[in-house]
Amino acid sequence: MRLTVAWIICNVALLLSGCSEESIEEIQPESEPEHLTETLNFFTENEWAVIKSLSPLPDKPPPSPTNRVADNPDAAQLGQMFFFDARFSKEGTISCATCHSPFHGFADVEATSLGNGRGTRNTPTVLNAAYNKWQFWDGRAETLWAQALFALEGEEEQAGTRLQYAHLIKRHYEAEYEAIFGTLPELEDATRFPPNGKPGDAAFDNMSKADQVAVNMVFVNIGKAIEAYERLLIRRNAPFDRYVAGDEEAITLEAKRGLKIFIGKGICVLCHGTPYFRDDDFHNLGIPQGPLPEDTGRFQGISKLLADPFNSAGTYSDSRADATHMLNLLAPRLEHQGEFKTPTLRNVALTPPYFHTGEFPTLASVIEFNDTGGTTNEFVGRSTVPVEPLHLSEQEKRDLVEFLETLTGKPPPSHLLIKPKLP
Repeated sequence: MRLTVAWIICNVALLLSGCSEESIEEIQPESEPEHLTETLNFFTENEWAVIKSLSPLPDKPPPSPTNRVADNPDAAQLGQMFFFDARFSKEGTISCATCHSPFHGFADVEATSLGNGRGTRNTPTVLNAAYNKWQFWDGRAETLWAQALFALEGEEEQAGTRLQYAHLIKRHYEAEYEAIFGTLPELEDATRFPPNGKPGDAAFDNMSKADQVAVNMVFVNIGKAIEAYERLLIRRNAPFDRYVAGDEEAITLEAKRGLKIFIGKGICVLCHGTPYFRDDDFHNLGIPQGPLPEDTGRFQGISKLLADPFNSAGTYSDSRADATHMLNLLAPRLEHQGEFKTPTLRNVALTPPYFHTGEFPTLASVIEFNDTGGTTNEFVGRSTVPVEPLHLSEQEKRDLVEFLETLTGKPPPSHLLIKPKLP
């Protein structure tokens, strides 16, 4: 039993006044729950308050008002088909699941993504991505459906075109699509709707504006169905969460020591101090860029977001007012150069390699980099800033890895993890 100072003083006063020990026994305070007593023997009350603020992950992701079918089960089922269908690519060989594989935490094992070509950044996981405020390392999309559209036409990713995909829907998914989104345009008319093309291609640019909008709407609905599926890819109730909920044996002693470092000695909790284990911000950490061209990260990302016709304030959004206000507050500034999104640490053990460059193969190597310190990356108009070393011992580094491994949640239902039968 954990005795409070006030209770001890009270007992002494009662004894001095002539009360018997038997009467004192009758007014002893109730004992703390056993698991909390053990926990507070390891963590201070202030530390435990911080720990409790990190759990649990909400049951469901926040609403997606820009997508009216975001929580439609039929749309999710259709989106799962799209996600695994390699016909949604230039050569019919690459699907969303190529780079977001369920066998690799819905990411991949490449340092930088490998689709139609070699990308310049590591593939982020889509596990729990529905909780994100921003998508991509540079935040150039703020919805999952817009993120999917970038990938579907990205030259290094799936590299197809929206006209190609509209015809694919007509050939293979017409009934399922129309049951959710309504009638397809008259795609049989090849003079109005060429077999291939996107903005910048003559075939698309020479179409009437009305027909361009009709094709864009099909393209957008593909993305919105994919988002409905990805909103189901949630991993929560990790061993860490079970520990916070009262299961003292859910994590090891080493993991508890690592947790103490995470919230105390290290700087980890400054950027990862929420139930999502990430903030909604972007940071320049001085991560080596390697042989890649200079990557300005958030600086370019904001410009791309504001120019994107599929952003949440655009014509194709199902709810524009709030998004318009938010986007009006954004502007690329020089201090955004070299900043990249804070990734979630939930399920992080499933998704090596790490950072936007993918140059760190293990969690231990990430901790070693952060422990060393250094400076932020320098850009024109942005000078370097020192990054203080953490001075961790080798045991502390191992304990931190042990803690990070407790953040792997329970997987989604198995039927969401497999390629469905495609039409």
